[in-house]
Amino acid sequence: MDFFLHEGRSYDGFQFYFGSSFAGLSLADVPILKALGKKVYFYFCGCDVRDSKITIQKYRFSACHHCWPMLCSPNRAKAIEVAERYGDAVFVSTPDLLEFVPGAVLLPQPIDLEMFGPIREQALLRAATRSAADPVRVVHAPSSQAIKGTRFLLDAIESLKNGGAHIELVLVEGKSYAEAMRICASADIVVDQLLVGAYGQYAVEMMALGKPVVCYIREDLLKHYPNELPIVSANIENIAYVLRDLIDDRARWAELERRGLEYVERNHESTAVARKSIENYVR
Repeated sequence: MDFFLHEGRSYDGFQFYFGSSFAGLSLADVPILKALGKKVYFYFCGCDVRDSKITIQKYRFSACHHCWPMLCSPNRAKAIEVAERYGDAVFVSTPDLLEFVPGAVLLPQPIDLEMFGPIREQALLRAATRSAADPVRVVHAPSSQAIKGTRFLLDAIESLKNGGAHIELVLVEGKSYAEAMRICASADIVVDQLLVGAYGQYAVEMMALGKPVVCYIREDLLKHYPNELPIVSANIENIAYVLRDLIDDRARWAELERRGLEYVERNHESTAVARKSIENYVR
């Protein structure tokens, strides 16, 4: 709030994140900014606008079914109301959120591909030196195990092992970002989430590393993605079967790696995303 009081007049526009502003969850400063002739933008990315009751009622699989205590933002309705009333543009990070903010613009998650070049080289070196005797390494980095469906992945890996699959699961938790990326570079297959229905920043980063990515993509949301979406969709019921198919068809890995990197270059490269943002800033 101090920044708003001392510097607010110096800026032409303000973009707020996750239903909060300088005044916190009250968003009380937003009408003041508009009265001062400022542009105001909002960016929502999940539990800040997702209605858990509607989600549980409408969809067979969802993070809301398994999230306890509920992580819904306490000012969800207020944030949507303020954004729709005062926002010069409203952005969402994933297409499932368009249901709750219908007038929003879907803004892909941006990524700095240059930053991932050296890490991708590590991944390629590891792939070139791996032995056929090595277990297939599945990496999963849950920001929240409940929301990402981690326990179902754990069960699936155990089931595959019991069935004779030479596979290992690496959970990446409590690590620095650099250390997490180093571990992810060693993956053969990456699993993002199995409940939400749309991919997030982690899946983008893993495609940038050239990894085959498994992630639950709701069928009704496919229309919001480019036709060449290279993610292998899996949910909590079929994740074991999907992983088994990938293990048995290793020739498919190279194709998914190539398509994933191309997809990120076309749709998530930071300059292209910034250009789309600016188009909405100046309209």
